[in-house]
Amino acid sequence: MNEILGGGTLSSRLGTEIRDRQGLTYGIYSFFQAGIYPGVFAISMQTAPEDVQQAIDSTVALLQQLRQDGITAAELAAAKRSITDSYPVSLANPSTLTATIALNTAYGLSLEELRQFPAQIEAVTLEQVQQAIEELIHPENLVIVTAGPRDGGS
Repeated sequence: MNEILGGGTLSSRLGTEIRDRQGLTYGIYSFFQAGIYPGVFAISMQTAPEDVQQAIDSTVALLQQLRQDGITAAELAAAKRSITDSYPVSLANPSTLTATIALNTAYGLSLEELRQFPAQIEAVTLEQVQQAIEELIHPENLVIVTAGPRDGGS
């Protein structure tokens, strides 16, 4: 779900709509910070002061649309391909491999998790993603934080 929403800036819904179509930001992405315990879900973007409200409103509308309509089978297939194709490349970096092993160990996962991860991603169903959207995406409960000039930069 996150890969489709904003995990992959260039191909995500947030990137396509807020960055490409509306031209409101150079970069926008979403991420989860979770581990053993639940964590935050966040969307981060950089935008011009005069575009802040429109960018926020458009992002909230996109979250509402995601919750209402869900995702498509084609989006799920593309997200799976993106994650599984990039996974072995990321593990080729020794520091990423070490960090992944350390995190997996902290979470109580075995070394076998490194080999199982791509198959686990491939096994994700459309129904599971829809359930994740229902459980995790609540546009009416957002905390919105902005930083920047109050007067448009003057």
